[in-house]
Amino acid sequence: MTDIAWDFVEERVLRVFEELAHLQDPVGNGAAVTSVEPCAVDALLSDLGWADIEAEYPTEACELLFRAQGHTLAQTDCLSRAMLAELSCLADEVDGIVLPDVRWGETPRAAQEVSGIVIGPLRDRVAVPVSGPMGTVSVGVVEASRLEGQRLDTFDSSVQWTSVSGPLDFPLVEASTEWYRAVAAAQRGLATELIALADSVVPVVIGACRDRASNDGSQRDIQVNRDQLAEASAILEGARALLAESWHYGGRLSALAAKCAAGRAHRVVGELALHALGLESWTRDTVIARYVARGMQLDALCGSHEHLEAVLGERLFEIYSAGQPLPSILS
Repeated sequence: MTDIAWDFVEERVLRVFEELAHLQDPVGNGAAVTSVEPCAVDALLSDLGWADIEAEYPTEACELLFRAQGHTLAQTDCLSRAMLAELSCLADEVDGIVLPDVRWGETPRAAQEVSGIVIGPLRDRVAVPVSGPMGTVSVGVVEASRLEGQRLDTFDSSVQWTSVSGPLDFPLVEASTEWYRAVAAAQRGLATELIALADSVVPVVIGACRDRASNDGSQRDIQVNRDQLAEASAILEGARALLAESWHYGGRLSALAAKCAAGRAHRVVGELALHALGLESWTRDTVIARYVARGMQLDALCGSHEHLEAVLGERLFEIYSAGQPLPSILS
């Protein structure tokens, strides 16, 4: 596909996601609406021939979905789609996936009952991962009607998460390799969305800094804002570079590092926005508050940046002893 043709695809996808975001939240204030739930991408983009585009350009198509979702604040099933695409061990048709509770990071809980989170409402058939000995993971499929779901009180009130529980009385298949590939796919997608959310905040922060400078702000305040903006931009660009490498080369370590860096970058940009806009402007500017709140919500999935920083450190120093060079993540 030529650059011009792909630009057309990106423009169309972004426009469709913008229309969906408006339908899901017509007021644009992030107020929770019980009827809102993630929209199926297949139905959303069927007129664009998305199945053919995905078959021809799977990596670029997946990255575009998460980027469009981040920029528009739309809610789709692209996360569960990306993960289920890696779970080739599942013979049955599956509609959703139970993610590990945020307390457990990217690792499913080893338990005698189902426990986790579903993005959106609990319905149809869901895949359930369960940890076993020595880091193994098994996956089973169960009807949602056999589980209990309770809507969570989320930080971003426009997001619908469901806490899932129930008996673990259905067949499981060993799926360690597939599960860790699914987690890597989720971490790349979430990192892409987090960076898109941060990208949407930065121009507003720059505008606020310019306004402060033109309104006779003190030289010290102006310099502090510039320094903080430069630091946040550097952190964001570093995360973007890690993410690009992860999409290009794949792999669990690069996906973990990309998600970790993207979560940290979003947090830094969010704190800068609060400092630059001030609490009063922050309260009035509900759009910026929504981009920050959505990112803080997503950062918790499959390991927050703080959790993954600890995991990354443990993993590196567990494998590489003193005097050995650490592995290269950027090529």
